[in-house]
Amino acid sequence: MIEGSLSRRYAKALFELALEEHGEDEIGQELERFVAAYVGSALQTVLNNPAFPLGSRKNVVVEVSRALQTSPVVLHFLSLLLERDRLTFLPSIASGYRRLLDEKKGRVEAQVVSPGPLEAAMLDRLREALSKVSGKEVILQQESEPGLIGGLVIQLEGKVYDASVRTQIEKMKERIERGY
Repeated sequence: MIEGSLSRRYAKALFELALEEHGEDEIGQELERFVAAYVGSALQTVLNNPAFPLGSRKNVVVEVSRALQTSPVVLHFLSLLLERDRLTFLPSIASGYRRLLDEKKGRVEAQVVSPGPLEAAMLDRLREALSKVSGKEVILQQESEPGLIGGLVIQLEGKVYDASVRTQIEKMKERIERGY
């Protein structure tokens, strides 16, 4: 719970700075590049290890930021996170920033789970239908789960639309057990 509220606060602060700079897209991309280099790498281990002096860890952030060509806003933001020992929240902060940016741009993320990969034409029809439902541009993430047998499970704006064969079979089983 604390991580979520902290992440949202930091994401909102960075987003407001980005709006002032009129560079919300660029700053978002820079943040994503740093997160990609950071997560699951030796960089994450080094930057979060208090055995290394803060000054040395700051130099690492500066050098990595320079290599990734980040703006001074992102560099200062990352330095602030490092100083306040909040760098572990960076992936969550980036996710919150992405949500704020999507909201401003009238976009929404949706996830579709199917038994196997869907064809591009099917994804386009699905994206179009979900756009009509939400009234926003839909960014569709696809995931495969062979256990579904058939059908789809769609998650959009906090709602789950489950039209999978597995769920239909489970519902049928429950009805039979209840005597319907």
